[in-house]
Amino acid sequence: MSVQQAATALEDALRHVDGARVYRDPAGAVADPPALLVGPPRLTWEGICGGPTSATFVVYVMAAMDERAVSRLWELVPVVAAAIDEHVRDAVVTEANPGVFDAGGNNLPSYELTVEVAL
Repeated sequence: MSVQQAATALEDALRHVDGARVYRDPAGAVADPPALLVGPPRLTWEGICGGPTSATFVVYVMAAMDERAVSRLWELVPVVAAAIDEHVRDAVVTEANPGVFDAGGNNLPSYELTVEVAL
């Protein structure tokens, strides 16, 4: 699997999550939460020749900034992780870290899911 194929597989898996939209543009995600966004991966090479052998993606799970933000994130994160586990071959969600997603000065409460993908 190539890096592009892995990113596309993640985006396709995220489309199975009801109640959230998948974006490639961070500005769109900030404008219309709840939103999901696949960030660029960290790549690892395990040999001297050839392409990368694994990719570590961050999948951002964002909610609107309101009184339900935290509970909404708690509901979405397990569903997002399950969609990735079910629909992406050779991928595993290893952690979910709370944070704030910033796009051009617009901040949204978020979780950053770390996803390891074998290429």
